[in-house]
Amino acid sequence: MNIQSETVRRYVLEHLEDGSFAVGKRLPGFRKIAEELNVSGPVVQNALNTLVNEGILTATPRSGLYVDPDWTYREIRGSLRVYLTGHLLPWLEKFRAEMGRELPQLHVSTRFQRCPLEITTTIPAQSRHEEFMDLMPILKECYPDLNPFYAEQLKPFTTGGRLTALPFVFSPRLIALNRRMLREAGCAEPSPSWTISDFAALIAKLRAKFSQEVILSHLSIWFFWINFVLSCGGTLFDPQDPKTVRFDSPESLEGLRISRELCRPAAAEIPLCDSAVTIIDRQTLCRLRDEMKDGWLYLPIPGNTPEHTGISMQATELFAVRRDSLDRDLIAPIIRFLWSEKFQDHLATIRYGIPIRKSSAKKSFADCREPDSLFRRYCPQIRNEYLISDPDLMLLVSRGICRILAGPGKLENEVADLAFAVRKYIEYRW
Repeated sequence: MNIQSETVRRYVLEHLEDGSFAVGKRLPGFRKIAEELNVSGPVVQNALNTLVNEGILTATPRSGLYVDPDWTYREIRGSLRVYLTGHLLPWLEKFRAEMGRELPQLHVSTRFQRCPLEITTTIPAQSRHEEFMDLMPILKECYPDLNPFYAEQLKPFTTGGRLTALPFVFSPRLIALNRRMLREAGCAEPSPSWTISDFAALIAKLRAKFSQEVILSHLSIWFFWINFVLSCGGTLFDPQDPKTVRFDSPESLEGLRISRELCRPAAAEIPLCDSAVTIIDRQTLCRLRDEMKDGWLYLPIPGNTPEHTGISMQATELFAVRRDSLDRDLIAPIIRFLWSEKFQDHLATIRYGIPIRKSSAKKSFADCREPDSLFRRYCPQIRNEYLISDPDLMLLVSRGICRILAGPGKLENEVADLAFAVRKYIEYRW
């Protein structure tokens, strides 16, 4: 497709992304588009016909072109899906601008449900690894010397020698406490050396003053229980043998018991920044900086012993490419940019996570303000092996444990039942 056709294509896709072209809405006529973009009518017609063939637009005889109701479920060439959060990723506009100049055929989307290229997070990257191609050969072409980078971050996303997702920013997690609500509940501010028993005492005081809905954000439940499993010395699966279930071990059960007692799911969902207690990584803190700029106390995740305090499951953002992608010419430029000093230094400037490039990470922590000193201090204690090897297993484990924690049944029995089901799934799956 030539440059003018790409211009027309980008025009339509960008209007779909920002909602200007809504489902069922008739597009402007091709002559109007041609005039607006200063391209020829036949070029506009050909580009629009391509979008019709891809299922993005629907042609209605004697009426015109309309946005297809299912356009977000189409998979189109040259598209990169960026995972959605409640807030726009702070680096996204810079990425769009830079890639738009270098790769005008690339469409960066937050609306498409499925794309050949993806920016994703830790759990999807690991659980969907079979869907993604090996990026290691291309990475070595782009960056033969890995010494300037935290190359150990590649290991959790390398399966059978295949690098199926490329991390470019990561972070440990911390507990954030709302100082105003602590004061109202008569809670003294805990010290960084606190333990789970200290956390339990704090939650009890908060419950005496506030409803469960405002103590702990529903959005934090997953991150709380997995981290308490870790901080009690447990894990989901054996790191040496990911097919061996470990979430019913005594250590993991202790973490789940604590999660059930302290992190009860609430009926209503509230934003993280409106709760008394939340768990947060450096990326999320950057996205919520305006809402959480004052009045918060940051502490490491407490352990059942001082040695386990500060252990947390890592938050990562990664680039991945579907195995069936035909956009192989886009991969190397994207990798070069994501790991470039320019982009990594941008992440450092906005203090977004910990950049994968060591020099940029150092710049990111230059002033070591709070809570950055804690993020830096507890980096050596992050864990990054969820070890959930496919999407169905991920749903079985996550939904099963969340349901168990929310229910009234005997914890040991219900976890044993879930562990049995997971072992059988693994046995039949492999």
